Amino acid sequence: MGWLGLLVAATAGAQTSGASNRAAAEALFNQGRALAASGRYSEACPKFEASEQLDPGLGTLLNLADCYEKLGKTASAWAEYREAIPLARAAGSKAREDLATQRAKALESRLSLLTIRALGGGADSEGLDIRRDGVPVLPAELGAPIPVDPGPHTVEAAAPGKQKWSSTVHLSDAQKLEVEVPALVASAQPKAAAAAAEKPVAAPPAEPAAKSGSGQRTAAVVVGAVGVVGVGLGTVFGLSASSKWSDAKSGCSAYPYGCSSEALDARSAANSKATISTVAFIAGGVALAGAAVLWFTADSGKEKSVAVGVGPGSAFVRGSF
Repeated sequence: MGWLGLLVAATAGAQTSGASNRAAAEALFNQGRALAASGRYSEACPKFEASEQLDPGLGTLLNLADCYEKLGKTASAWAEYREAIPLARAAGSKAREDLATQRAKALESRLSLLTIRALGGGADSEGLDIRRDGVPVLPAELGAPIPVDPGPHTVEAAAPGKQKWSSTVHLSDAQKLEVEVPALVASAQPKAAAAAAEKPVAAPPAEPAAKSGSGQRTAAVVVGAVGVVGVGLGTVFGLSASSKWSDAKSGCSAYPYGCSSEALDARSAANSKATISTVAFIAGGVALAGAAVLWFTADSGKEKSVAVGVGPGSAFVRGSF
């Protein structure tokens, strides 16, 4: 008996599960056979699948395996042939057992194998849910090469409080591929934090603004201190310049003529110190004047702006009051 004859004859040994199911299964099986005979395997396979669900039988299983093989679904066909082997053995059909065994063995070299590894732990750790094409992956499957049909396959991973991860791979005939599921990262904003973020937060009470007069008096004290320092430096350098002038004059026979080199150095130093003294006096005086203006206008409640500046041979106080 040929392969086609075995497929047809095997239906006689189908298990039964009710008259209505048998009738529906028989009708679907015949439709599937007609579609397969005309080469319309994509339509025939769903008919065989439905018939097998309604009334499982060895003949339907073998036809379904053959249909899958014609569509290039090598893993699905191999699995159905493997399932048919013990059924044929139990039914005492050596010919069908040998047929299923031979067809399954011939497909083994064409199987596409997909290995899924979980870098963040097994599928049973911390609620980790790994799925292949929407079907949960068992912990025992992780790290093991699993036969899959050629084509695209999507691997997904999810866990409570973690960002979901997914990857789609494409396997060709007889290809072996590994997919590594990374350790999932924490969600950017957990639900509790998101709910808390949605609640309005009352703004803290504004601190009373400091009185402008108080701040202005503080500025007056600082500017006044600068003025005192400036006057002090002017005094020190002025006294030093006077001393140097005395030294310069004493070293000259008829000042400014007949001066020794030491006298000339003393005169140069006196000039420098005198210049510094003048600038320091001017800056100090201007700063003291600015401090006085800031102090006595502090209570007016108006904004004041005072600028103190010193230039070569000049100084100024500029402001608005």
